[in-house]
Amino acid sequence: MLSYSDAIRQVKAEKISPVYLLVGGDAFFEDFFSAEVTARFLPEGSRKSVYSLDDDRAEQVLAELSAYTLFQQRQVMVVRQVQRIAGTARDELLAYVKTPDPDKCLLLIMEEHQPSRGLQKSLAKSVPIVDARPPFPDKLRSWANYYAKLKGYTIQPEALELLMELVGDSAGHVVGELDKIFTQLTEGETVTREIVELHVAPVKSYQLWQLQEAVARHEAVNALRITVSLMEYGVAPTRIVGSLATLFSQLLFHQTGTTAKQVYTGLNKSITAQLGSMSNHYTLNETFSVLRKLLATDVSLKSTGMDPNQLLTGLVADICRGQP
Repeated sequence: MLSYSDAIRQVKAEKISPVYLLVGGDAFFEDFFSAEVTARFLPEGSRKSVYSLDDDRAEQVLAELSAYTLFQQRQVMVVRQVQRIAGTARDELLAYVKTPDPDKCLLLIMEEHQPSRGLQKSLAKSVPIVDARPPFPDKLRSWANYYAKLKGYTIQPEALELLMELVGDSAGHVVGELDKIFTQLTEGETVTREIVELHVAPVKSYQLWQLQEAVARHEAVNALRITVSLMEYGVAPTRIVGSLATLFSQLLFHQTGTTAKQVYTGLNKSITAQLGSMSNHYTLNETFSVLRKLLATDVSLKSTGMDPNQLLTGLVADICRGQP
């Protein structure tokens, strides 16, 4: 698997593969890599297409991959949630990546890193895998320095430590704050601790598993706080609903005695270990009702113009209060 920094260096040197698989789920790394590839691979007038197999049909993606244009314009195609591809479409994708179109660059994005399972294992035989997982603190420090240098600035070590303390929970937060700081400086200037103190406020962000835990335990106030924070930091409403659907599906399996040992649950280990105690907070009928409500909300998010914030906060409040 390629480290993220090595993959970026190759792209900057214009050594661009016709297909990549990005795994790990860091949204900033995914978007930054896509932007770097697009800037170097696409001449002016060419196009970039973005799909998500949450919403788009795999057949539509495959049809565009196989389409031939008279003048063979270059094209970048980004396909999110690629792990959802199945059946004949999956076979066609695996066949395509063995002999890809050199005028297309296909970026496949998968949130989970599963090297010994399913699609990732199959793609690894033909496709470079890029590690897009959220970086550990030391790697994030290196990334912050690299990004500042890329933009024409430097960061004092003391300033970087304070920045990490305040917002060092994700690459997206660190880069977002650096971008705001850079607008106040002239190119080549150094970011000092005083500048960070002046421009950066601490943030509190959450992970989806924390929402799952709060909802499973009927902690309404905490669950609503986490829901609002997740949306503020760019987590798609459909992804939030999907994470809750995964939780309650596993609670249902546990309640009905259909959970098998050694089966991947789609939950992190902490939540999986608590399924037994969490299932006691909901009756079987309540679990069924919650799953129906989640399905209805997912449909509403995808097919109506209703405010996602209102839909999700209402949904989470109803579930936690036992009003599914």
